[in-house]
Amino acid sequence: MRALRANPHFAPLFAHVHALCWPILWWSLNRLIRWYASAGYEEVLYATTPWGYVYIAYLGDKIPDPSAYRPYVREKPRWDDPVWSTNVPTPLLALATTETLRPHPHPPLRSGGGGSLRSLWRSRLTEGASALTPNTS
Repeated sequence: MRALRANPHFAPLFAHVHALCWPILWWSLNRLIRWYASAGYEEVLYATTPWGYVYIAYLGDKIPDPSAYRPYVREKPRWDDPVWSTNVPTPLLALATTETLRPHPHPPLRSGGGGSLRSLWRSRLTEGASALTPNTS
C-alpha cells in the first residue's frame, strides 16, 4: 500500500481519503485496475469518495476489435468503367446536351406597365390569336 500511496498517479486519491479508509481505497483501486484490464475501454474517468470507494464517472469508447474491420465495398462502378457508356448516337447526344444546356431568356416585359409576372401572363392570354372574340350574332 505504501508503494501505491507514493505513486504520483494515486497520491491525490490517498490525500483525499481519510487514513482509516486507505484499505478500502486500496481494495477499490485493485478492483478498478482488474476491471479496466478486462473491460476493453480506451479511457475511464473515475473518482473517489472520502471513505475510499472508487466509482466510474465516465466511460470512453471501447477499443475497436481488429477483426471487425471490413474494407469499403463499392456500390457503384468507377466513372471510367464502360458500364456508364451509352448507345445513343453522337449527333443525338450532342443535340440533347445543347438543348438542355441552352439558357432560356426571360419573357419580355409588357410596355404598357404592370410589370408583375401575373399581369405579364394575363396579357399573353388575352392578346393575339388566343384572345376570345365576343359573339356578335
